Amino acid sequence: MSKLRVGALGNARILKRFIPDTNISSSIEIESIGTRSTSSAEKAAMTYPGKRIFDSYDELIASKDLDAIYVCLPAGLHFTWAKKALEAGKSVLIEKPAVLEVAHAEELTAIAKSKNLVVMEAWWYRFHPLVESIRQLILSNALGQIKLISSSFSYVNSDQSDSRWQSELGGGALNDMFCYHVDFLNYVMDIKNDDVKYLQSFSHNRRDVDANIYAELVTSSGVICNFMSGISRPSMCKTFIVGEKGSLEIPHLRVLPEMGESQFIHHHGAQACTFTFETTDAYSIMFEAFAQAVATGTVSQPGKDNMIENIKLMNRIRQASQEP
Repeated sequence: MSKLRVGALGNARILKRFIPDTNISSSIEIESIGTRSTSSAEKAAMTYPGKRIFDSYDELIASKDLDAIYVCLPAGLHFTWAKKALEAGKSVLIEKPAVLEVAHAEELTAIAKSKNLVVMEAWWYRFHPLVESIRQLILSNALGQIKLISSSFSYVNSDQSDSRWQSELGGGALNDMFCYHVDFLNYVMDIKNDDVKYLQSFSHNRRDVDANIYAELVTSSGVICNFMSGISRPSMCKTFIVGEKGSLEIPHLRVLPEMGESQFIHHHGAQACTFTFETTDAYSIMFEAFAQAVATGTVSQPGKDNMIENIKLMNRIRQASQEP
């Protein structure tokens, strides 16, 4: 398989995590970066020496030397530029959340299918063995009927110029952090939007975005879900899953490579078993999976598309949080 040549749209901080790994990968390389202006291009050239830098997104997408596009712009810009990339004949990997409207997810999916291209949402956390082990435990019925899921994902974003504080760019805690709750329900628990029969939500707003958002969901099978996410709360990433036969305590569901080893605890009666996982770069594994998907034309687990289902539930939560 020849190396997949990828161009990145945007000079986001997240690129610093990926570029060194794709440089040494045998299957994929982020070899070009598209910026929005000449001044942004100059900054990118200093940050990423040796990379081709474009001073417009359109020029990067039009480059015949690239096979695929990685869209790492603010969430509110994802649809426009992912669509342009697909229409130019390039597969796309899109940062989460890929889009903010169901119609946009449907349109991207349709374009990709019509052109035999891949559109994949960058749910990197799924590729960590910790998450797959949790998923398999639940699928095997080791916990019995699930009764409760409680999870909190938050951090303090003090940069008021950051796109996460700008509503017109799709900012806010729901799009930035709460989306992990929704995807976890869908991917790991197999709980879809239509399975949620009761929902209430509220948010603390600042600068026209949801700085912190809370939601309680109850499914048709009786699973109670309590979720909190914030971009102005102390860092937290804890998850608890309680079933009839046992429970899981997960100190960190989103395991970054710099965290080193990770673990979760399976409680079963008076016994507790700790599952420990060595340091894993789930980002790199995700990029390798994207390259494989483009080569074969098929996205396999854990990269399977949940875009439409995720956005349906996220927008229900958004609407509920805005009700008086």
